[in-house]
Amino acid sequence: MPEIDIAQLMAPLGPFERSPAIAVAVSGGSDSLGLGLQLAEWVTGQNGHLHVLTVDHGLRPEAAAECAHVVETFAAIPRCSADVLRWQGEKPAHGLQAAARNARYALMTAWCRARGILHLAVAHTAEDQAETVAMRSAHGSGASGLAGMAAARPEQGVRLIRPLLAVSRQAIRAWLKERGQSWVDDPSNELSKFERVRIRRSLDAEQSLRALDRAREMGVARNTRERAAALVLAEAGQVHEAGYVSVSLDALLRLAPDRALQAAILRQIILNVSGQDYAPGHEVLLASLQGGRTLGGCQVRVQHGRLYVFRELAAISPPISVSPGWSGAWDNRFHVGVLSDLPPAAGWAVGALGEAGLRQAMDRFGLRLKRHPIPLPARLALPALWRGEHVVAQPHLGLGQGLAASLAPRHTVTTCGFTVAAGRPHTIYSSVPC
Repeated sequence: MPEIDIAQLMAPLGPFERSPAIAVAVSGGSDSLGLGLQLAEWVTGQNGHLHVLTVDHGLRPEAAAECAHVVETFAAIPRCSADVLRWQGEKPAHGLQAAARNARYALMTAWCRARGILHLAVAHTAEDQAETVAMRSAHGSGASGLAGMAAARPEQGVRLIRPLLAVSRQAIRAWLKERGQSWVDDPSNELSKFERVRIRRSLDAEQSLRALDRAREMGVARNTRERAAALVLAEAGQVHEAGYVSVSLDALLRLAPDRALQAAILRQIILNVSGQDYAPGHEVLLASLQGGRTLGGCQVRVQHGRLYVFRELAAISPPISVSPGWSGAWDNRFHVGVLSDLPPAAGWAVGALGEAGLRQAMDRFGLRLKRHPIPLPARLALPALWRGEHVVAQPHLGLGQGLAASLAPRHTVTTCGFTVAAGRPHTIYSSVPC
């Protein structure tokens, strides 16, 4: 079995800064442990530093000990440090895997942003890619979804990189065994109640190879579309600090006469404004060019020759309880912070301003909104600080004090292209550097 060459795997994912600081997600399983140990070797050669992040989801009693073992393993390696991040609060009764994934990424990306770490590595393998493509195919995903996972992608303010996306799990485990390194198997990976586990069991070697070939083909096409979409949006679009996007409709139709490109542009906008992982299908997106539609957690309107995409108020999650000094992501669109000098009382929450909050803004703060530059749908979907049923602050509208909010969307409107990892040797299809 060929040796895993981490330098070869990392090279197309760059460029990296001098003495790079890389964060890596390590659960203790074979894939992530293998990636962490390989990156520990790589950063030494780069005169860099590896930050190992392991997440205790609070779902299994063994998790705390497993996280402690990860910390102990990497604490003994030069140029490495390790931290345990904990998912706290109530866990959902349904959609637990998706919620855990979202929480995990939110914790890790927040940790990276707070320390200026630009790159977060995760250990998705070739098998993970094949499973992803098979799952999306079963759900009727379009061409963009069938490209699978990108080898490099923006994620909540950091670069998410997947160095092992073209490497098999068997190769990783062989690499670990050669070094006498054991790993932990997560029992949830064997539970048939999860769709990914069922898909994994249904795929044979030939089916997996076909799925990877399909991902490569679709990924190359998606890369072309996304780069073309970025050029159109750079000229015709505008991202507004209040969390919505507008595009000149004439320029959009002139610069993107191809319907597939139009759909790709709308897809990127919907993902940016909604903060969701998936956008509606091709035909639904194209129909939204007429305006007056609600789709993918967004409202789409056409006014004065421009296409506006606003966050749908009804799709925003209920307010979250906070305390003075709290900060974090809100609605996958904003990074918000509650000032620490507020009174330490109960009842603080961050939620959408909504119609009730807007009425208070006019009644209590004397806000005049008739000619306010932020459109009404965008105002309703802005983050606000509440205490009980009373609005305390909303910075975009200049209401009160106590809350800071800056645009930090989970998905950027434009990307530097969809990067595709395929086969050995590792190859990434990308015509223009990020």
